[in-house]
Amino acid sequence: MAKLRLIQCGVGGFGSLWIKEHTSKSPDFDLVAIVDISDKELHGSGDAINFPKDKRFKTLEEALAKVEADAVLTATPPVVHLPHAKLAFEHGLHFMTEKPIADTLEHAKEMVDLARQAGKQIVVSQNYRYNREVMKLKELIKQQAAGEVGHGHLDFYIPGDFTGTFRETMDFPLLVDMAIHHLDLVRYITGRNIERVTAMSFRPNWSWYRHEPGLKMLMELGALEHEPISHRIPFSYSGDWSAIGQCTTWNGTWRVQCAKGSIHWDPNGIAIHRCEKWCKNPTSEVIESGPLELQGQAATLHNFAEAIRTGKPAETSGADNLWSFGAVTAGVISAKEKRPVEVAEILGR
Repeated sequence: MAKLRLIQCGVGGFGSLWIKEHTSKSPDFDLVAIVDISDKELHGSGDAINFPKDKRFKTLEEALAKVEADAVLTATPPVVHLPHAKLAFEHGLHFMTEKPIADTLEHAKEMVDLARQAGKQIVVSQNYRYNREVMKLKELIKQQAAGEVGHGHLDFYIPGDFTGTFRETMDFPLLVDMAIHHLDLVRYITGRNIERVTAMSFRPNWSWYRHEPGLKMLMELGALEHEPISHRIPFSYSGDWSAIGQCTTWNGTWRVQCAKGSIHWDPNGIAIHRCEKWCKNPTSEVIESGPLELQGQAATLHNFAEAIRTGKPAETSGADNLWSFGAVTAGVISAKEKRPVEVAEILGR
């Protein structure tokens, strides 16, 4: 099958990982141009993969004028995503973006509308979904391996050092830039949308961020198809991107409480714990996670190609991602206004 032609925007920072490990090695795409406003990043990453100098550009407009392409990937700060999406769709190209999908929910909705009007795919690289433990945890919950799900909790504590980057000075760095992964995973693993959010963000006295890297949040997850529409289950989130001490993994530490036991995912892997009342006769079952052919960005890039080829939206399509980004936006509103926020309302559903 012929490869699709791809332009990558943003080749510094996380974009350098994309170009060195994925887009330059993809079995689905030929990288036909790279774009970055920084000469240092443009030529540093270009030289690292021996990319032709005449295919390196400072702007997406220039790249589109000089090369033929089928799709655009942007690994740039969120404020750039909408302008890049507009250019891609105006030129009849498909579009994939790093998370978060955009800098604001209104811009995210506009991007999804533009893709629909253009008849093109829009995909968000929610790469955390494509992890063998994530797949196994989703399977266990769907099979009710520990019984009916009643509630859950997720911890995330990592002292992230983003000195000199936009994350150091952005508002709500954990909630907006990182928690999008975890909220998307809550939706994916449980099969439920996040319908209501109550959030509190804060800045510890020792924090090196300009704004608030700490977060306490309660999510209410919606009903499955066979359940009464009024049925909601609570799922809580606690995190701090300036937490000194013992760290979680980037995936976080999970507990999903079920009717017949609890399912745990932590650095030791996945396990199901069961016991009787007063913790009598406890048992623990370690769950093995099977192999996964494609993980992380490699999986999202392949799924992008498949969406283009088949015309079917990817699992992490822009339309689906509005529910994840909408939950993040609801969290920001809740933290600012100190009230619960319904996600459907801000999505206009």
